[in-house]
Amino acid sequence: MNISAAMIVRNEERCLRRCLESLRGVVDEIVVMDTGSTDATPSIAREFTERVHAIAWRDDFAAARNAAIDRCEGDWILAIDADEWILNPGEARQRLEAFTVANSADTLGTVEIRSTLPVALGGGEAILRAPRFFARGRFRYEGAIHEQLGHSGNSEMGTTGVVFGHSGYAQEPDDPHHKSLRNKRILIDEIRKHPTDEYLWFQLGKACFALRAHADAVAAFDRALALIRFDRGATPMGLQGPVAPDVVADLLATAAYAHVNNGQLDNAITLLERHRALGHAGFAFADVPHALGYAYLMRGDVPRARAAYEDSLRLGPLREQVTGTGSFASHYHLGLLAEAENDIPRAVTHYLEALRMNSAYSPAIARCLDLAAERPGCLPEDWHECVKPSALAVELRKRPQTGGGT
Repeated sequence: MNISAAMIVRNEERCLRRCLESLRGVVDEIVVMDTGSTDATPSIAREFTERVHAIAWRDDFAAARNAAIDRCEGDWILAIDADEWILNPGEARQRLEAFTVANSADTLGTVEIRSTLPVALGGGEAILRAPRFFARGRFRYEGAIHEQLGHSGNSEMGTTGVVFGHSGYAQEPDDPHHKSLRNKRILIDEIRKHPTDEYLWFQLGKACFALRAHADAVAAFDRALALIRFDRGATPMGLQGPVAPDVVADLLATAAYAHVNNGQLDNAITLLERHRALGHAGFAFADVPHALGYAYLMRGDVPRARAAYEDSLRLGPLREQVTGTGSFASHYHLGLLAEAENDIPRAVTHYLEALRMNSAYSPAIARCLDLAAERPGCLPEDWHECVKPSALAVELRKRPQTGGGT
């Protein structure tokens, strides 16, 4: 069995080598389809493979991806982007081979994609599980943007266990080369052709949110929600078919933050409470009650904010789309709420639990340093043992050295 890696590229010299190096020993063939690079991208690609081709860019991601997979000769294809790389290359080949043994050629293999988020949008890391591994000749890409793998018959999905890193979301909103600027333009063109496609409206909202155009994001998210039928306890249905729970969760959480950032706090709360009452699967992701907790926190409603964050913790890390929403970030916010009630011991408990879960979580480190200075003796003497030393050093450099309790 041979495995091909298929990718489309354009002006990716800053990150392409990292991606291609991660594929060594994982795939037997790398096919690179260049869509009009004007930098060193093609020459970097040729350092790793002779299979470098070119195609004219026509604002159609599916067409470019299909051109790439048409050049592949492997039995199975792993689709990867230049701003992605395999985080577990030592075991990736074995996992992919095991997937092909355990599943039929009609099964799509998902990978976990861990995306770094920009500081301006809160930082952290988003987690997405997406189909990227498939048998050659069985699937084709569809859609000019945010393309999906389509199949002529019935197909299933299964996890491969392969993990990708992704740096493409780390661009700051004011970056003139931000990919969301390109995506927004293509999405608007596609919506003109398909005005009732809820997924396109959702993705337009995401692009606007990434650019901090919150009023435009709210309008797009509202349109997406209006095109989806929500019945109590039922699978949400768009005009294009059932809407996946993870998409619904992402739509609700991001729409709520867009409302908050647009000065519409009550709208965010109303939206999330209405969907919680409907009881659909979108609320089974920690990110949604976490967003509700944040909205209540901004309103100053401590009891409701605490209840929402506790709901996030009950869902836990396995139900996170952004890391921390079901774990350390919720504990941190519960600490803030405890401080608002002047319950310092409980606040300290939550901050330390956040650090036990993520020893480099800077908001919790910063708050502990503040408490150590403001209330000497409120922290256990060994509290910093659950902090990553380099992260502690970074936080200490940000403030005057008082020597108090740190």
